[in-house]
Amino acid sequence: MAFYKEYTQELDTAAQELASPVYQEAFEAATKAQFARVPFEHIVILTRHPNKIAWYAGDQRQRIIERIRQAQLKWFNNWIHQYGTGQSFTIENEDVFDTLTLHLLNILFRLDHGDVITTKNIREEFEQIAKTIKHCLITIKAANPMKLNKTTLLCVRELLQVLFYFTLDNDLVIYLKSLGLIDLINTIMQLSDNHKEILLHAYRILAVLMSEADIKQLQNAERIASVFIEFIQSTIDGGDRMKERLHNNLRSLNVLTQHDVIRDELIKQNGQRYFLRCALEKQFDPVKAKLPSLQILLALSFNDEFATSLKNNTTFMEHVLELKTSSDENLQRIATALIWQLETRPETKDEHKEMDHQSPKSNKKQYDIMISYSHSDNKLCQQILERLEQEKFNVWIDFQKVHGNLTETIAEAIENSDIVLICMSDAYKQSPVCKQEANYAAKRGCHIIPLVMTPKYKADGWLGLITSDRLYVDFKKMTFDDAFKQLKDQIQRNRTNAAQTPVINQKLPENDHLLSTSVAPQPVEIHVVLEYPHCIDMWTEEHVKSFLVVKKIPSLLGAFQGMNGRLLHRLYDMCQSNQQAMFVSLKEDVAQSSNAPSLLTLKDYLTFLEEIKAYIPYKSGAGAQINPTSAVCSLM
Repeated sequence: MAFYKEYTQELDTAAQELASPVYQEAFEAATKAQFARVPFEHIVILTRHPNKIAWYAGDQRQRIIERIRQAQLKWFNNWIHQYGTGQSFTIENEDVFDTLTLHLLNILFRLDHGDVITTKNIREEFEQIAKTIKHCLITIKAANPMKLNKTTLLCVRELLQVLFYFTLDNDLVIYLKSLGLIDLINTIMQLSDNHKEILLHAYRILAVLMSEADIKQLQNAERIASVFIEFIQSTIDGGDRMKERLHNNLRSLNVLTQHDVIRDELIKQNGQRYFLRCALEKQFDPVKAKLPSLQILLALSFNDEFATSLKNNTTFMEHVLELKTSSDENLQRIATALIWQLETRPETKDEHKEMDHQSPKSNKKQYDIMISYSHSDNKLCQQILERLEQEKFNVWIDFQKVHGNLTETIAEAIENSDIVLICMSDAYKQSPVCKQEANYAAKRGCHIIPLVMTPKYKADGWLGLITSDRLYVDFKKMTFDDAFKQLKDQIQRNRTNAAQTPVINQKLPENDHLLSTSVAPQPVEIHVVLEYPHCIDMWTEEHVKSFLVVKKIPSLLGAFQGMNGRLLHRLYDMCQSNQQAMFVSLKEDVAQSSNAPSLLTLKDYLTFLEEIKAYIPYKSGAGAQINPTSAVCSLM
């Protein structure tokens, strides 16, 4: 069957009957009886009518969906509530149950088909259904403490599928987070005996609910990556019948690639071969398959080794160059971002363009403010922009002042702005393009002001590292006027600080302490050690000092004074547990240390973690390998 746009009498009849109590009666009867005993007129209502509406793409679609939702959401909530009563129920035919619930969920909840939530009461019904599903899962967990039975597995699968559809709406995601579902869903997965469909739905839900810390606590990045790769592999050649599932899996995986451990696992398991196919081959939908695949590849390219292999893929690079002139703005943007990342990455920019984080330039920039944001937060960004312009600030934002190459234009805007506003939200953190912008602003030492764009948002992972030592302006915790006043105050403070900071055009002589306005740092005597014991636990204080000098991270010398290898090993483990918090803590230690030649930068912190890794033994476990460089540690 193909999509059609003509509104017919048959379609009107289908909508009318699906919104009637007759549908409810037919559905409940059919799920409890052998399908052969279901009257023909009920079969029409339960299967043919939903199909008729599913393939309709005309201008009356939203009205039809709303009509059915208004009529059936309360009934659906009551129907699933039976799972939460603890009573047993019978499904006579699993295939029939699958078919009927699939049709029902497609009509009520397929937000990925553009059937958006348009009224307050429907949104409230969706939230109530989410709450009921949580209650059902709690009851199911209590009734099945060891393992879910076959019937319960079917029900759990459908309940999780509804929750997955809810994750496609930003406001519903906020509500789902408030329900505290993460531990519950993890437990349900454990009880499901690795049921593949349940694992897939669960991971797709958790993809948008989990923080960086949650992902690390799970300690199953390998399993998460393998589940998605397996389902993408099984759907990529499935044609029209499987394309929606492929699209949804790519969408969810695109969200998960914000997490370093997931990215590393996808590369390790060679998942990129499927993303490259979706990006390059013509049979895949340009928006629903090609775009998320390119976004995933961009996220993976933050791994230097993978970036090199991608850059050396001539076919891919030629295709991306072609996409720079695509008529689709999103494809054009991701293509230019990939080229920027792979060919003109910030690390390769001319050194004279680098800004010293501690020494702002005195020359007047072209723009007062640059706004870095996700298009999901466009409405609030527009409000902020309008108020800034009313206050006579010269603001750069991409929907106003883009000419030519988008990514290069954004990079130039960052370079030529006094202040960069980072508009933080889940959508921002999940976007590799936004990550690229924020990283570049941080690397150039820009004055960054983080703005909270969604309720109760807390930055973590890479975004937390960039913004952790800065004062947030929360536009959802206070009124817009109060938040804007706070933003304006911060902008003014940044301007005042920049104006009062002396610009030093040449390096001070080493012994000219009179020209310095701060206390001169005390020299730290370093004896460079050319060889280190393979096991970090055997390092002396001198080894630690030498390591910091050789690796060009002297900012940590003061904070690490008196620290031997064993203590350094423990510090590394603490950093791995919570990189954001440890960055803040070390930054404070460095600032208080009289031996610190400069403040701790994000670059120095990440360099330390990367360089010390070679001397840290891998944790033992089934199938684990020992880091060859530190193999001796395993013998201690």
